[in-house]
Amino acid sequence: MDERALTRQNRHVRRRILWTALAVCTAVYVPLAIWALATWDPLDLASVAWLMGVVPFMTAAGVVMLVKRPDNRVGEIATWAALAMFVIPTIPEIPTTIIHAESGPRSWMWMGMWLAMTSGLIGFVLILVLIVTLPNGQIRYRRERRFLSVAWVSVLIPTLTLFTNEYVYTHTQSFIGVDDVPSPFFIPALEPWGPILVAVASLVYALFLWAVGLQVMRYRHATLRERKQIRWVLFGGVTALVIGVIPELMQTIGLIDPIVHGSFASLIVVPVFVIFMGSVVIAVVEPPWVDVDIVIRKSFVYGALSFVILLIYIGVAAAFGVVAAGAQLSIEIALILTVIVAMLFQPARRRLQLVADRWVFGARPTRFEAVAEFGGTIEQSVDPAELLPRLVETIRKAIRLEWASATLDDGTQAVSGEPNGKVRLEVPIGVGSENVGRIECGPKLGGSIDDDERHLVQTLAAQVGLAVMNARLAGRILNAAEAERRRIERNIHDGAQQELVALVARLGMAKTKAASGELSPEAIAELQNEAQHILSDLRDLAQGIHPTVLSDGGILEAVEDRCAHLPLDVSLQASERLRTMRFDDDVEGAAYFFVSEALANILKHSAASRVEVTLDAPGDRIELGVSDDGCGFNPNTDRGNGLTGLGDRIRALGGTLTISSKSEHGTSIQASIPTTRP
Repeated sequence: MDERALTRQNRHVRRRILWTALAVCTAVYVPLAIWALATWDPLDLASVAWLMGVVPFMTAAGVVMLVKRPDNRVGEIATWAALAMFVIPTIPEIPTTIIHAESGPRSWMWMGMWLAMTSGLIGFVLILVLIVTLPNGQIRYRRERRFLSVAWVSVLIPTLTLFTNEYVYTHTQSFIGVDDVPSPFFIPALEPWGPILVAVASLVYALFLWAVGLQVMRYRHATLRERKQIRWVLFGGVTALVIGVIPELMQTIGLIDPIVHGSFASLIVVPVFVIFMGSVVIAVVEPPWVDVDIVIRKSFVYGALSFVILLIYIGVAAAFGVVAAGAQLSIEIALILTVIVAMLFQPARRRLQLVADRWVFGARPTRFEAVAEFGGTIEQSVDPAELLPRLVETIRKAIRLEWASATLDDGTQAVSGEPNGKVRLEVPIGVGSENVGRIECGPKLGGSIDDDERHLVQTLAAQVGLAVMNARLAGRILNAAEAERRRIERNIHDGAQQELVALVARLGMAKTKAASGELSPEAIAELQNEAQHILSDLRDLAQGIHPTVLSDGGILEAVEDRCAHLPLDVSLQASERLRTMRFDDDVEGAAYFFVSEALANILKHSAASRVEVTLDAPGDRIELGVSDDGCGFNPNTDRGNGLTGLGDRIRALGGTLTISSKSEHGTSIQASIPTTRP
């Protein structure tokens, strides 16, 4: 049997034992609770809250986690803790208190009191295990193992008190009315240790502070999802400390007098258990309808900070009012001055409130800061592998998202946080209608994404889209230039160079014949024709780089020359003033090759019978168009390298390229190129 199968089998056995124990304890507890409610007189609210509220709630909380998260050991630990700390101690407590009230102490009562104390401490230690190992119920660090070893030793305290105390020791909140039950194991020589062990038994609950501290240390190394879960536990733990543990410790060491006594003390701790275990259930089950940061903000942390700020605000205003009154000013003047000071202090109050926000939620950049910061990142690098991680991190921090991701159409991806929920916002990466990817945003840590935050994501998406498109454009231009260089090199090597080598060899032979008087005029004419042919080849090669007619006559004359050599019916519509206008070489070259590439594609692919070419130069731009009545194509899927390179060349000059085509309805390609540099 492999290790995984053995683990599943062990878990199955543990769960069967747990379900059996739960069923047995429930079967015993329910009739006893009914008996207690029918017998106890007077029946106080604390007893009802404990029997009908705390005990069932704590047990049900463990069962919910056990059912909802069967692979998480937290549910198993919580269920055992509820049985040990709440159900089992109550089972001997009910008959003991009832029989003691009716007929006084009995010799067997020590066993129920000892069992309740021991089981309660076992349950408390399991609660500590729960806190330390959240959110997955597994020990990760050596410090956690050492702490739990110390905690388990405390389970021996009830047994030790039987030997050191004349009467069985129990908590003041349990076995109310059952006093002075003799311990059958009391050893008088050990009596001096009795008060010490009783004090230690009370101070054991200080381990709760230690456990919360270990959970804080675990929080520092946790993932984003685990941190959100742990924040729930810290919220419940700190609340339990404030309400129950700290006052109990202060009473034990004598710093304060007991605040409550008797059964009412049990009622005080009801919200402690409910809040704490409720926070554990939410942390483990992770319901989507509640957010820990909103709960914490709207509870003690943000409330306390706001309260302190309000006190400072009131104090400053009130102090000035007292000073004004002490100066024997009239009531009207003092009131006016107090209002003025209060108004002057208002900006300071808002500033302090902002500090409180940042302390609670963490520093978050404003929209301007986020855009400016990311703009600086683009200036330093345009590599998508570097841009995308900074992009998603900026978005997640600025909007306080659980997670954010960015994906480009080439598969490049970056994620900040752990995607574990529905996408709350999706924004395309790109400029205008051209998209190169998308940004996906998860839920906010508090509230929902508003219009300003949506606009921020869109602005950053446009920034990174432009950077990625420019980087790709530059790369394609470099690749096209390199391909063109290799083409020219290959043509020269395979054509003119070989012909020149042959011509040099034939000239050597002609020299030999001339020396012997055998060189004829026909041989010289043949060499001249061959040189003329090489010159023609070189001119054709240069024509592909930058046509001579374009350099000499300008864009209109070059286009007319190109159209004149086509075996098609070409209609050229051009402004005559273009004949006298000249532009930069790169502008004229881009315009000429736009027309040439479009006409070449028509000849190769369109099966057109008629072509229309338009040229104009309105304002500071050259407007060009080539249309045909051919078969058409799908520009989104069938665009070849020629059109892609053509578009890159025009966009590199700040121009635009538009392609309109439908199957069997021809094609129209329009270009606009600025003639002035920005």
